[in-house]
Amino acid sequence: MDEQTTKKAALPSSIFRSLFTLLILMTLLMLILNLRLIKFDKHSISGSESKWRRYPTPKIYSAMRQKVEPRKTPWTQQLVQCGYQNQSFTPEERSEGTILMKMIEWPKPPKPAVPFLKSSDPSHARFVILNSGKTFYVGDQLQVMLRMNDFEGHPKQYGGDYLQGRIHTPALKAGSAGTVVDNQNGFYYITFNLSWPGKVEASVSLVHPSEGIQVLERLREEEPDRVYFQSAFKYGGTSETTVCNLCLPHTKPLCNFTDPRTGEPWFCYRPKELPCAARINHAKGGYKKGLLIGEEGRYFQSKVNIKKPILPSAKGYITVEPSPRAAAVLGECVPGKPLVSPSGFYYKDQWMSTTCNIRRFDTPARITDCLRGKIVHLFGDSTMRQWFEYLTQFIPGLKTFDLGNLKNIGPHLAVDSENSILLEFRPHGPPIRFNALSSQDLHYISNELDEIKGGKNTVIAITLWSHFSTFPVEVYIRRLQNIRRLILQLLGRSPDTMVVMKTANVQALPEDVSLYNSDWYAYQHDLVLRKMFTGNNVAFVDAWEMTIAHYLPHELHPQRVIIKNQIDVFLSYVCPSEKWFW
Repeated sequence: MDEQTTKKAALPSSIFRSLFTLLILMTLLMLILNLRLIKFDKHSISGSESKWRRYPTPKIYSAMRQKVEPRKTPWTQQLVQCGYQNQSFTPEERSEGTILMKMIEWPKPPKPAVPFLKSSDPSHARFVILNSGKTFYVGDQLQVMLRMNDFEGHPKQYGGDYLQGRIHTPALKAGSAGTVVDNQNGFYYITFNLSWPGKVEASVSLVHPSEGIQVLERLREEEPDRVYFQSAFKYGGTSETTVCNLCLPHTKPLCNFTDPRTGEPWFCYRPKELPCAARINHAKGGYKKGLLIGEEGRYFQSKVNIKKPILPSAKGYITVEPSPRAAAVLGECVPGKPLVSPSGFYYKDQWMSTTCNIRRFDTPARITDCLRGKIVHLFGDSTMRQWFEYLTQFIPGLKTFDLGNLKNIGPHLAVDSENSILLEFRPHGPPIRFNALSSQDLHYISNELDEIKGGKNTVIAITLWSHFSTFPVEVYIRRLQNIRRLILQLLGRSPDTMVVMKTANVQALPEDVSLYNSDWYAYQHDLVLRKMFTGNNVAFVDAWEMTIAHYLPHELHPQRVIIKNQIDVFLSYVCPSEKWFW
């Protein structure tokens, strides 16, 4: 065999040896990586912070642990399926939506269907205060560790449960919300800032097990019409009522009520006899039933696994000593600052901000002095209407002007002519679960903002969250993008305008309510709102922490003492000091 023939024969053998060597190297590398992951995954109580995961901060490692399915379609595609054909997205808006959807991704159980007995059982779980024997001072942090077990008493090996925690001192009517960290292996850590001295108790509750949250996600994607709406159509002596909604199945001819200015879609089935222009109102229709499959209903049992308290394994309290250091001096409340967590705490039933000085508006005269000469616009849902009701009930000179609308619906208007105060409440546009709201009063917040001149005597407060809970989060993101764009335009032409965003609040969760209005839905909306408005010249009222931290039971409509504290925070931005009085 000649030399050239020998080289050709040797070439495949050389390639084979190289590939074999490469294969060995790759095998060794994978073995090293696996050993590192095994080491990293040990169930250590004192594990490093790098393996903790704040609700719900996506990281490369935690995303791998969650096994989160990558999004196969852009977030805007979900909007198109719900009728958002007339939307124009900027590149920044497209990118923002992708980031937000990634931010709120929630860890799933390892299997789509988990037997109920293998699901999270708060009665078998216990929490422990770490380093409980040390001396704690005001200004320190307290950390609680919790290990979740299933109904058979076995430790769970994955996370994804939704927990709420608070510390409190009943004798002082003091309380503060905690920050939950999911270790993704059945362990959870809850961190609290210690803000007052004395005996401080820790409380932790399981709001939803991870298996229940998997069901809530399915319903949000597959059943966006599980709350349905209706409109009456009337002309002459003829009247008809049809079903309305976003994401309305095209099984019948539709009336398209998409807002021409914002592109926000809304549809009703076309009446058989009357034209679409004959619509006279908008109303909540009802709730679809029979939504749960198989064992899913067992994940939503009051006093079993919905807002069920978790007991401590030992004593659940510590004693906090006064700080040896002088307390920090807080400045005035000004818009534009990010909403930190914890944003504050209760002490003697008064909300104390961690970032600015909250003023107390305890008398009608103080509120009147603050609002003198101002136009106040309140936009949102019934939790914003509570602000209108509080102010009109508390201030004798603020007289409600009867517009002929039902008390629990609106719009409403109140005037103090002597002090030149005008107060308006207007519901946000659809979807809103009110009864019989006139079509002429069905306004979108964005359009209202576009009509406001603004200025130093204009105050605007906005909230929207609860009525979006049954829809894909993409719908909520797009609504906030539209509202934010008009806020920025308003602040651009009138930078002295005061704009305040009120966050969501927690509520009671009877079994059926969770499927339509869960705290978990509200929590995801709350995360989105905070992220989207951080960096803008707006102020925040943290209703979320103000309802978690308080001793009163959770309610969709918080009781008067909580509303009073919300108003104090709100007015502390409007009138941060005496010099702001007109």
